[in-house]
Amino acid sequence: MAYQDLPESEFKAALLDAGLPDFLATLLAESDVGASKGGLFDDSRQLSALIGRPTTPLAELIKLALG
Repeated sequence: MAYQDLPESEFKAALLDAGLPDFLATLLAESDVGASKGGLFDDSRQLSALIGRPTTPLAELIKLALG
């Protein structure tokens, strides 16, 4: 499956075509745009505080998994 970056309106239309209800297609399309603009970025270390230890970078986890 190839990745294809779609404008918000086309992504929403694809979700509607896949059978999602309008409210959910709108939510997902708007959330995707927000995430692409850095809406999920957080350098406050809140996750580390919640889990009581430093987080592990993804690259390090992959190295560990591949052994």
